[in-house]
Amino acid sequence: MGLGAAPLSLSLESDGSQPSLIVSGHVDETNIDRLVTVLDHLGEEHDRCVSLDMADVASIDAAALGYLAESASSFSERRRRLHIKDASPAVQQFLDRHLLMDLFCCEPECAGHACEIASRVCRMDVFTLPTEPIYCREARNRISRVAESVGLGGHWLCDVLVAVGEALTNAVRHGRSGTEDSSFTVSCIANSERISVSVSDNGPGFRLEDIPSFEESLFREHGRGIYCMQALMDEVSFSFEGGTSVRLVKRV
Repeated sequence: MGLGAAPLSLSLESDGSQPSLIVSGHVDETNIDRLVTVLDHLGEEHDRCVSLDMADVASIDAAALGYLAESASSFSERRRRLHIKDASPAVQQFLDRHLLMDLFCCEPECAGHACEIASRVCRMDVFTLPTEPIYCREARNRISRVAESVGLGGHWLCDVLVAVGEALTNAVRHGRSGTEDSSFTVSCIANSERISVSVSDNGPGFRLEDIPSFEESLFREHGRGIYCMQALMDEVSFSFEGGTSVRLVKRV
């Protein structure tokens, strides 16, 4: 069943139990509303996870990805998931960079009603703010609200916010793209078992091998942030494609 035309094409397949939406072309802020509208309709019409095949998506922009993440979050509210059946390198790169895979079911075969991933409710927030120090507090507050909405708090959350603060400081200090409208993007996904936070900027990045050792950093004004993040979080990783992204994960 054809639901759209170039540059974005949508078609729907179903095996009688689980619908599968096939997406191809270019997904951006001018047409993402069509994709989300179809997903919302499928979510209301079916009581199972909805499969999403994005193997033929040539490109997706950050604005579209944010809307798609919101749609995935609404499925989670219903104890279901958007099941990523397949994804092109362009889509996979965006999902990996912003640490959004936790929102989706990525099992080769979705178990439908018995989907263990879908039984865990997730809360999420994806937002972009100007690269100015004043916005670090807003980012921390939004991450705190996501964590508290799934019952995560206390000293555990304090550790997360300290680590996130280091990542935000680095994004503001080193992440400027050289333009007046420079910004950073934060994605935060939490369930009762873990929180995942990604902070991405458009700066020139750095080389991990250039980071001073912990002993050397003790005598410098800067340079201890990465060690702080590693001490407080369970996972810390970096990506330098199209800027710098730091991904932080902490489990309960």
